[in-house]
Amino acid sequence: MLPVMQKAQRSIPSKLFLFSHTKVGKTTLASALPNALIIDTENGSDFVDGIKYNLVKESKKSNKGQYTLLKKLANEIIEANAKIDGYVYDYIVFDTLSGLEEIAHKLATFLYKKSVIGKDFKGDDIVRELPQGGGYLWLREAFSRLYKMFDGISKYGMVLFGHVKLGSINIEGKELQIRDVMLTGKLKYMITQDSDAIGYLYRSKDNINQVYVTFKTYELDLATGSRSPHLRNQEFVLSELMSDGNFKFYWDKIYL
Repeated sequence: MLPVMQKAQRSIPSKLFLFSHTKVGKTTLASALPNALIIDTENGSDFVDGIKYNLVKESKKSNKGQYTLLKKLANEIIEANAKIDGYVYDYIVFDTLSGLEEIAHKLATFLYKKSVIGKDFKGDDIVRELPQGGGYLWLREAFSRLYKMFDGISKYGMVLFGHVKLGSINIEGKELQIRDVMLTGKLKYMITQDSDAIGYLYRSKDNINQVYVTFKTYELDLATGSRSPHLRNQEFVLSELMSDGNFKFYWDKIYL
């Protein structure tokens, strides 16, 4: 049967990637998402309330590797979902992907050492130590394995937080500063291609208590954009510290 015209299946992003400089308020934003599991990969969630899994502390406490703990956590969520025939969590948040990449370095090295070609490798990090970029393929495999374990096991999807990296490009003889994602090589493309919406978080110059998100795409920004129509080329306040000391959040502008 030939394909026929079909309406769009969804409008809200099932994978949302937000990146920013440090101390902009990513973890605070994550804590305001209802029924969201925050997987803290950088030991930065102690100052917020929420459903938190501090991977760094859990690893030290249990004396188990972080990959082992992530795999166990994903399996437990899947089992809990099956028991209720639904989803235990509405969102799963990775805070941040830079921390996840560090875990991927260790996993990539472990996988390489278990392989035939890597059984004699005595180093600690194949990505940094193998010549001619020989470890990058293993890093992508390891990162994908970590990231994909949590794909599809929450009701509305994943929210991924990352750090910004500043670079420069030459346009018509002028050196211009650009915003990019702080992930190694093709990991950035893996995440950005897989994300439905990519936004840059920043504090307002006029009001430091306001955090904006922009999904606008332009030549000096190598990442931002959105497949979701209501977010395409949009820019708005996502969180605001009020005069009474409480925060106000506007996640409903993303998750309609």
